[in-house]
Amino acid sequence: MRGLLACLFAALSLGAQPISVALDKPVMSLNPLLLSREVEVQVVDLVFDRLVALDERGEFVPQLLEGWEISKDGRNVLLKLRPGLTWQDGSPIEAEDLVATWRMLSLPQVRKVNDLVGVRTLDSLVAEGPHRVRIRLKAARASLLSDLYNFQPVPRRRYAQGSEELKHPLNYAPIGSGPYRVLPGAHATEIQLQLWSGYHGSHPGRWDAFRFRVQPQDKAEYGRQLRAREYHFGELDWFRHYLLRRGAFGDGSLIAQSTPLSSFNTFWFNCNPERSLLGDVRLRRALAEALPWEFLKAQRRLRAERLASSLWPPQSWAFDQAVAPLPRAERAAAMLEAAGWRLGPDGVRRDAKGRLLHLVMFSAWGYSGRDHADAFCDALRKVGVEIDLRRTPVDEPYTMSTKGEGDIWDYAWNTGLDPDNESPLFSSDGIASGSNVTGYRNPEVDRLFERGRHELDPVRRRSLYLKINELIQNDQPLLQLTYGVAYLVLDRRLRGVGFNPLGQTYGYVPGRRGWWLDG
Repeated sequence: MRGLLACLFAALSLGAQPISVALDKPVMSLNPLLLSREVEVQVVDLVFDRLVALDERGEFVPQLLEGWEISKDGRNVLLKLRPGLTWQDGSPIEAEDLVATWRMLSLPQVRKVNDLVGVRTLDSLVAEGPHRVRIRLKAARASLLSDLYNFQPVPRRRYAQGSEELKHPLNYAPIGSGPYRVLPGAHATEIQLQLWSGYHGSHPGRWDAFRFRVQPQDKAEYGRQLRAREYHFGELDWFRHYLLRRGAFGDGSLIAQSTPLSSFNTFWFNCNPERSLLGDVRLRRALAEALPWEFLKAQRRLRAERLASSLWPPQSWAFDQAVAPLPRAERAAAMLEAAGWRLGPDGVRRDAKGRLLHLVMFSAWGYSGRDHADAFCDALRKVGVEIDLRRTPVDEPYTMSTKGEGDIWDYAWNTGLDPDNESPLFSSDGIASGSNVTGYRNPEVDRLFERGRHELDPVRRRSLYLKINELIQNDQPLLQLTYGVAYLVLDRRLRGVGFNPLGQTYGYVPGRRGWWLDG
């Protein structure tokens, strides 16, 4: 019946133009094992089914699975695959595919790109026939359903991982399990999807086709393309979003929309003492006191953003509502003095060894005018820090952080449904995989993440993540600025746009699978 509905939707929209989505950066891979950034997930969510999905209420619902059974002690889990499902090459989706995907997630070359800690640390997965998988756990796991949500299996016979996984042809020609297939010719800056008539899963697509294209760097050209209806959905900088809401941008064919995201804007600090002076926690704490919160507060009058005070954003059950004290520049200067960095006659600090307090910061080019990176660098110079602000393409700060080059990196981070998802960012385990880009270490944080993963009592579990937040905020491997807000532009004809509990337009059903163009 569902397959018939998918064919009916395809017939109704046959010949219609694709829904065109603007991406803010190139796509590195469409392999679910290698998704390191949000931009890839936006596409892959249409091409691959998850084991479980989210509905519009934020509840977990079966997708590839028909159902699951969990023993009373929580240590024995039986997953039941829907029978009759196939991969897009026609081969059946089997229990052994889940087991093989789970094993591949522990490979070093995979963990370096995308460390799905919750899935790879499941203790044992065994196939019991073609449609049943048994998970055995040493201890019950509170994050189990969230982990299954992040689990997007791949066909075991086609996805063997080599040493140069990001160069594999399947990165742009995936063999999926979802309602859309990738058309030939896909590449980093343009990907087209077509409704797949062989889909027999639980959540079909409504529209015939999608096109994902990277928006031009030139903002004037991007604006021209939006007005020409070359895109039906995309992101805007906050200023152009404001102009659109005021009627000073667009010709009436576009709609401005915004939504809080489960993410935060941040400065990441290089905590590796062999690569950066910021390996000294005293320096990191001093820099945090120099944060120009007055500038961020002034920006909030124009943007609907909230100053960040917790690693887990307001949408999370682990959000810490305690209000942090405001930074004080005079305290930053005093802390630098106490750490042995004396102010020289040239206005720059040096330590007892004569080393200059010189730092390098990577930040993407701004849209216009002075931004938070400029303001932060100005504040640091006032307290005697010599800082070299290097402007780069949008994805370069993250790339530099993975290489450990520089001292401060400026980029946003999207969080998951469960705070345990972020453990690779802050744990010693994440250093081994390359996910912990700052090189931050704290054995107590490692221990609490492990406890939190298995604590079933919601109250006690929340207290563990509140303690993790307190420890990390004190050690300052990062300096949070504001919680994220998505500033979006929509074609007036686009229908079905909604948001999951994290503020995203994907990762739930119907999500983008339910989009269509009216008229």
